[in-house]
Amino acid sequence: MLSLRTPIGLGAALSASLAASLLGATSAQAQVINAPSGGFPGGVEGTAVVAQCGNNTVAGSTIFSMTEKFACQIGDKIYSDFFLTNDSNGALSNAAFLFQNVGANHTLAAFGAFLPGTYTFGYTMTVFDALNSGQSLASIRTDALNSAVGDNVPAWTKTLTAITDGPTIDTESSRAGLNQFDNGPVSFPVNDQPVVADFISELFVDDIANNFTPGFSDTVTKKFIDQKVPGPLPILGAAAAFGFSRKLRSRIKQTV
Repeated sequence: MLSLRTPIGLGAALSASLAASLLGATSAQAQVINAPSGGFPGGVEGTAVVAQCGNNTVAGSTIFSMTEKFACQIGDKIYSDFFLTNDSNGALSNAAFLFQNVGANHTLAAFGAFLPGTYTFGYTMTVFDALNSGQSLASIRTDALNSAVGDNVPAWTKTLTAITDGPTIDTESSRAGLNQFDNGPVSFPVNDQPVVADFISELFVDDIANNFTPGFSDTVTKKFIDQKVPGPLPILGAAAAFGFSRKLRSRIKQTV
């Protein structure tokens, strides 16, 4: 039986309810491009009102659609601007994506048959109504599910990079033979915690017989409004944040 290494974002809640969530979920729909703003400053790249993505599975073909931009909101976070760079065996396009918000943790998880190869995609996370909520992004973590190839052989490496108008931070989790490595969670500097970040998510599955991983997770931990942070928090607001996000798009694609 496959075992679940539980990072912050997947946690007990996700591992305990995963089967029920996938079986009982409905499919979220992509939003229409070039529609009016959806009730938040600036909209999301011109999309309409964003769907609520909590408790929904979303097909990879919808998230990475070439004809309709996908965006959705869960809690006070908006996911948008998805793009696909590497997709060995088409596993990302055929995966089931699940968005969850448990406490301070927002997790984007993908489930499918990730065979040996490289899987790279990008997306943006923005704090909804950042100017008034006082929330920010505090730390990131990533992980993957172990395959059934055994504990004495390499399996996979999962990385997550966050690019902001301040520092770029990376977190990594890997299973390589008997050595398992996890440097997460990795925190943004306390005075530079952003309200928006562009993410590069990459999974590398080692090329050995019968190897695969059935899923992975990217987790962002938010700062609660009652947590005190030295110095002023960013007050760009969502409109300015999205403008900044678009400027970073070329930087992201140059790194993969």
